[in-house]
Amino acid sequence: MKNSRAQKAGSLPVQELLKGEYLHITRLHKDLNNLSALPHRHDHYELILSAEGKGMHSIDFKPYSISPDRLFFIQKGQVHLIESFERDGWIILFGEELMKRFLNIHPHENKYGILAPYTPTPFIDLDKDLRKILLLIVEQLITELEAEKQDLNLMLHYVSLLLLHANKAHSQQHSDNQLSLDNRPVFHQLNQLIETHFKDQHLAAFYAETLQMDIKKLNRICREATGLTLFQLLQERLLTECKIQLQTSTATVKEICYDLGFNDPAFFGKFFKKHTGVTPADFRNQRTI
Repeated sequence: MKNSRAQKAGSLPVQELLKGEYLHITRLHKDLNNLSALPHRHDHYELILSAEGKGMHSIDFKPYSISPDRLFFIQKGQVHLIESFERDGWIILFGEELMKRFLNIHPHENKYGILAPYTPTPFIDLDKDLRKILLLIVEQLITELEAEKQDLNLMLHYVSLLLLHANKAHSQQHSDNQLSLDNRPVFHQLNQLIETHFKDQHLAAFYAETLQMDIKKLNRICREATGLTLFQLLQERLLTECKIQLQTSTATVKEICYDLGFNDPAFFGKFFKKHTGVTPADFRNQRTI
């Protein structure tokens, strides 16, 4: 029964800008892609370096302002949308191959800082010096991409410099949400566990028991990384999935409720309204693609 319901669930369109390339750089502008103003996922990782323009975009349905000299990191698979407004800058896109090579060289950066999937601050603001450095690296990357024979190692190291500079600035600008080195492996395991079980296991106790950890300690780690408790983190993940399915699925609200592990549609409605201020049906009417 659950499978048939899940099959009715729609999926967001995937913005395929990388098209199998190792790395791609493009200008950030209003008419980049017809999916940009709609909720979509990416088949790649993305650094958005904004130079001009002010407006809003959302990552996993959380709003963030785009303004000059701000750098965002978008995870592969995150739900993204940029409102329509005049803007300029650069988008640096790369795939799993480059990311894995980076993490093999710099394992301590994995899921850390601006690269953390649940960070409430997936961005940094650039001062004059950092802006100069990052734009110089982007120039070097463009030169390499235009070369007759591209050097993948050089491109890897240029992107590594971008990510290392971004994480260094992130640790300085958002010191409240920095996970200690000792706690990163546990939080990484927890992330994987949540992605596997968030639909069928809504209670924090399941995750604490599976990881064989005291729930208070797990809550401390979650707060250290995201500012949220484990239970709040679970609710956030569920809420994001609720919004995705309501916007893109042909399933009824009741079917979505059951697919997400809720036994009572009335409780599902209260849960959704408590966090969004509107009922699931109203949200769907307002936001359906």
